[in-house]
Amino acid sequence: MSELCSVNLRTIQRVEKRGSASPETIKALAAVFEVGVDTLLRSQANTPQGAATSVLNTLKNFDDFQGRSSRYEFWWFFLFFVLLLALAETLHVVLTGIVAIILLVPFLAVSSRRLRDAGQSIWWQWLYLVPFGILLVLYFLAMPSLKPSQAKTDAFD
Repeated sequence: MSELCSVNLRTIQRVEKRGSASPETIKALAAVFEVGVDTLLRSQANTPQGAATSVLNTLKNFDDFQGRSSRYEFWWFFLFFVLLLALAETLHVVLTGIVAIILLVPFLAVSSRRLRDAGQSIWWQWLYLVPFGILLVLYFLAMPSLKPSQAKTDAFD
């Protein structure tokens, strides 16, 4: 498959594992299968996952800062994150800190993927450190997904 698409074998393995790919890889796969790019993306976008599946996929892909994430996937993980922190807070203050530290990397990863999917820079996440900056970041996270033709391919987005 990698030879047919003229992409690296590792790229094909990543697509198989995570189900996400760069626009160039999607175009190459579409050419090999002789279908439109929209057909490949539509089949993935039109099948919303359940809440538990979304959260588990986010935890499984905790180290993927490059792909794209739907609003559905992000907001289910956000709700899971908030509820788990609230539960930990009721049990013990130290437990809240431990849960927050454990879920920080998956949260930043899904936020990065969601911002990229909305056509925004991942660097907006620095506003988490500014008072009330989270409101602007949440606004960007709630934006609709870009169409594949509008997606940026810039490495510094």
